[in-house]
Amino acid sequence: MFKAKSLVATLALLASTSAASAEEVDLWVRTSSGAVLQALAEQYNAKHEDKVTVTQITAEQMVPKLGAAIAGGAPPDGAVLDLIYLPTFAANDGLEDITDFVKGLPYADALSPSHIRLGTYDGKIYGVPALPDASIIAYNTDLFEKAGLDPKKAPASLEEIAADAKKIRALGDDIYGFYFVANSGSWLIYDFLPHIWAAGADILSEDGRQATVDTPALRETFAAYRDMWSAGAVHPTSRSGNGNNAVEAFASGKVGVLMTGSYIVNLLTSKYPEVKFAVAPIPGAKGGQSSFAGGDSLALIKGVSEEKKKVLLDFVNFYMEPEQQVFITKESGMPSRTDLAEQAYAQFDKRNLVAYDVLTKARTPYTFSSDELFVSRTGPFLNLIQGAVFGEDVDAAITKAQDEFTKILERTNP
Repeated sequence: MFKAKSLVATLALLASTSAASAEEVDLWVRTSSGAVLQALAEQYNAKHEDKVTVTQITAEQMVPKLGAAIAGGAPPDGAVLDLIYLPTFAANDGLEDITDFVKGLPYADALSPSHIRLGTYDGKIYGVPALPDASIIAYNTDLFEKAGLDPKKAPASLEEIAADAKKIRALGDDIYGFYFVANSGSWLIYDFLPHIWAAGADILSEDGRQATVDTPALRETFAAYRDMWSAGAVHPTSRSGNGNNAVEAFASGKVGVLMTGSYIVNLLTSKYPEVKFAVAPIPGAKGGQSSFAGGDSLALIKGVSEEKKKVLLDFVNFYMEPEQQVFITKESGMPSRTDLAEQAYAQFDKRNLVAYDVLTKARTPYTFSSDELFVSRTGPFLNLIQGAVFGEDVDAAITKAQDEFTKILERTNP
């Protein structure tokens, strides 16, 4: 009887000790990524005593709320946020250094280069890819064939896209050759800037502290866009529409080439299976390939306890495993690692591999003032595109943008 009581007491002690040692971490995520990360957390929690609790924050509110929480001394333990904001939080000493962890991963070289670049500040790494995506072009193979173009040959340059777009426009009054979302800075950095990167140029210096707006690559890109616009080859709602308009226009079968993102493959095959299309990397004016590396990175908040840090990094290891990477691919279109093509896409549309492959060449603006420069509806980037593509004076639009970029950078650089 005494031995039985002693055994029960020992088991109870072990259980209480185990419960006491279990950690619960709070991970903030933006709502656009919430469903996938919630599911990953549930999968992790089912296999671990430690728990990851996901708190979803409206995408537009993530940055101000996280900044306020850090300033107020009550932040979450970690956050999954748009990678473009990592330099700002890192420069303001808001994130935990995870350099040794990232460099020690056996697949460190297979992590999206742009996500690692944006997560690096002053030589230290503060973020790791979570849910990446990339921008590409989609083109309607039926329209290409009707216009006398080879549907199996993707346009190799923006100038070729412009020539193809004009031929497709000639098919009929309600057929257009090209669609891009010109009324949103967020969309434009996603699918316009890759033209510049593909040509080996950029709109900002490597460290993000200087504006390099006026380049031959930019002017050649504007020339191709203006050519299509003046020829009537650009869909009329490009100028004022949004991303939803773009997908609907392309899905109607009346747009030849769409500037879009990696999500388009799974979206079209599931909702618009009748559309015949192919995808390709975004080219520069005269050739080359690039893409915008978008999506989310996971970062730990400065001051997180060693115990909670261990759990969050263990969660990273968990979702980086092939099984979870396949799940991420199914739910959001692209895995976090670039070395899992065979596993990640074995059961999915192989057209996804185009974006997957170009992710290694993709870039993201490294800046401490992303919203002011690129996102703001009154900001210099959106005004530059609107003025240089649809306006009368390209030189004036470029000069004005260079000046406004410089003023914002001088004021906001840390």
